[in-house]
Amino acid sequence: MQTINPTNVDQILVVHDAYLLAEKRIINQILAAREYYEPTCIALVGESRTGKSRLAGSILSKFPEEKTLTGRKVPVLCVKTPSKPTVKGLVEILLRELGDPLCYKRESENEKTERLYKLIKQAGVHTIIIDEFQHFYDKVSHKVQHYLSDWLKIFVDNTGLTLFVVGLPSCMAVINQNEQLRGRFMSAIQMRRFDWESPHDRTEFIACLDSFIQALSYYHFPGVTSEIMAFRFYCATGGLIGYIAKILHQACLNANVANTNEITLADLAQAFDEAVWIDSIDDMPNPFLTDIQGQSANYLLLQAKQIGAVSGDMASTESITKSSRVTPTAGDVLVA
Repeated sequence: MQTINPTNVDQILVVHDAYLLAEKRIINQILAAREYYEPTCIALVGESRTGKSRLAGSILSKFPEEKTLTGRKVPVLCVKTPSKPTVKGLVEILLRELGDPLCYKRESENEKTERLYKLIKQAGVHTIIIDEFQHFYDKVSHKVQHYLSDWLKIFVDNTGLTLFVVGLPSCMAVINQNEQLRGRFMSAIQMRRFDWESPHDRTEFIACLDSFIQALSYYHFPGVTSEIMAFRFYCATGGLIGYIAKILHQACLNANVANTNEITLADLAQAFDEAVWIDSIDDMPNPFLTDIQGQSANYLLLQAKQIGAVSGDMASTESITKSSRVTPTAGDVLVA
């Protein structure tokens, strides 16, 4: 039997309206910024698994680096913020991505920064993407790395680069608490989870699920894009597209181990149990095992919204009252 590498599931790029609009805005700003004297700064913000990093990677691929007679050209430089960032640490990462063999040389912060300015100019960098920008904000102490954000403001001013920062919603505190940095940012691009109660989002979610299944045509799934099955997937993912990939990845991996390409409802239930972290969600039912049409739609949707949310952002379990466990049922809200 042919074996499909399940890791390929993570490489499937599924686009939707919000993704395309965000991509278009970013590309337009990159192209337009070359004519502006003032630097352009935009934040791409959303929960984990909403596709932010995939979008950043897609932008990077549209402006690939080149090797020329005068050296390496890197139009877009993309880096991830270290978990405990410092100015020197961030500068070293930027230098390393530019191929600087002296990136870890023992030098002062100013010396490293000056070399970074020179290499950016030599490499023709016009845009920098900083992923995991929420690390500029310490959620334990609720403090922003002000010295680091001040350095970033000066860095952008001195280079005139286009800056895109990518991160969780908490990264907005970094921008909001630094008045001068905030003044350089345009309105943020929000990457939100899908909302089943929005007809547009529901259609988009089902289309995304269908795109995944088409890309995995080697496997046989149980009517995945029917609305009832799509609702099961929504309840299993909370509308986060990255969790669709996680569940399908695990289901395909298990199928390969079992030497089959048939994936049943029970297999999806197993994949959900193995792939999705729900320990902090009380009484979370397995959407692929539950008689979902007889369940309270309000209760299922409230539970789904907690998937992938950090504890501070979770819907209070107190709001999941007895009234949310009665009518309407999931069967009532599903359209035939």
